[in-house]
Amino acid sequence: MEFSSYIWIFLSYFGDIAYWLGFTISFLLIYLFLEERDKKRQKWILYYLLPAILLSYASSFFLKLAFKIPRVCEGVTYCPETYAFPSGHATIASAFSTMVFLWFRKNPKVYVSTFILAILVCYSRLALKVHTIYDVVGGGMVGAAISLLWYNFFRKIENRRNALSFYFRKLIHLAATAVIILRLTIETKYILAFVFFITSFFLISEILRLRKIYLPVIHEITRFCKKKEERGFLVEPFLFGLSLCILLFLPVDLFLAGSIPLIIGDAIAGLTGLKFGSHKLPYNKLKSIEGSLGFFISTFIILLLFFDLKISLFLSIFSMLLESVLKKYENLLLPIGSAIFYKLIIA
Repeated sequence: MEFSSYIWIFLSYFGDIAYWLGFTISFLLIYLFLEERDKKRQKWILYYLLPAILLSYASSFFLKLAFKIPRVCEGVTYCPETYAFPSGHATIASAFSTMVFLWFRKNPKVYVSTFILAILVCYSRLALKVHTIYDVVGGGMVGAAISLLWYNFFRKIENRRNALSFYFRKLIHLAATAVIILRLTIETKYILAFVFFITSFFLISEILRLRKIYLPVIHEITRFCKKKEERGFLVEPFLFGLSLCILLFLPVDLFLAGSIPLIIGDAIAGLTGLKFGSHKLPYNKLKSIEGSLGFFISTFIILLLFFDLKISLFLSIFSMLLESVLKKYENLLLPIGSAIFYKLIIA
């Protein structure tokens, strides 16, 4: 391999999700020990930059599965095994540079340098001959769009926290699609350790919160997201993490059968029901017909990426009906019930 190739490989790392996961962990560890004044200055990284990176990566991952365009480098030594369009590295680099521009648009010295870095990351994918120009441009457009949408959406949430906190809770719910992606791309033990750590940290945070001892970062997110009327232990978020830990012990097909209704379907049902849910279910006034339809459609579409038509249809119908009757503990009963039903229909 030529020396220039090593340079392009190095530059590519700035658009790699592994780099950003490492950055996230390092930032959170440092954030814990910052003074309050410094925390306020760095909150944009926690609330704006990191979510945009995560959402852009998730978007590129599912778009790859949807388009299924093969790599131009197929058969070459340095050639990723994933599909080509859009370029994940270009998506992440574009999301990063766009968010920095939005936040520091009055300071060209900051955002110009990040734009240069993003261009180099994008070009590195062409120089390494693992993407076409269409893959890179497509990824750049997706990343920029994600950052623009997230920036404007979260600013509205900050200005109308009480009115829009529900939407933010559901977006955090959807952000767990990263667990699905990581389960399909890295060894299970690593993602299990990560989810177990987050769930345990949340559990400890809640126990301490009830004793009026507040942990940085996790307490801020919890306070931002919880329902106004919630006073005691937040059961559902804990069950959400617990369910993912349980599912990660299962084979990948059972994991997908349980996690997709939990992460995708339930979040879309809540968002659809809040916006359009004018017709309540006769047997559960907490849910709506529109919300259940949103659950079914979103779950069915995502399941089709991994299962055949028959299994996707039956599993979507069952999980929709199960979600519609649950009033408590649905973050545990929904995924486990869906995984069990999948096991029964393939037996």
